[in-house]
Amino acid sequence: MKNNDKDEPVEIFEPGNEEDEFYTELDDEREAELNEFVGLPVVGLELWDTSLGDDEAEEPVTPENRTFFDADLLFEGGLALELYVASVYPDPDDDPITGMDAIYTTIGQLADDNLELLDFAQADEKGGLALAFGKGDQTRQVIVASAWMISEWEANEDEIEEE
Repeated sequence: MKNNDKDEPVEIFEPGNEEDEFYTELDDEREAELNEFVGLPVVGLELWDTSLGDDEAEEPVTPENRTFFDADLLFEGGLALELYVASVYPDPDDDPITGMDAIYTTIGQLADDNLELLDFAQADEKGGLALAFGKGDQTRQVIVASAWMISEWEANEDEIEEE
């Protein structure tokens, strides 16, 4: 995968950073946690207008030039995966999607099509997380995040009544 034409990944999550709750490397414990997500479909998501990586950008980040985003992916069963300084690749050999509207449309397919987490790996030797989503054995998109957190979510009462 191309790194947005930059030689270095965004490194706002340094060891010893105040953000100790963020995961930035895939160790045995993180791998065991993420294994619980494999095969689960994404049933909802929240995409944030800004990203934790915005402060590190060389130029001001506008909706049109946004490549990195933060999002919460809501999985069936009440598990959530919070992604920080992430980028999305419909084709792992191409550049990441650019522009907030295009990013929203692309990752919106995760929930619209109930795509499942097929596999995951450490993004590169410096850390981060690469997530492959699709159906069956066909990968439809890859999301790479510099950091992540795992949490739980509950449908609110309005959503339950609508179903």
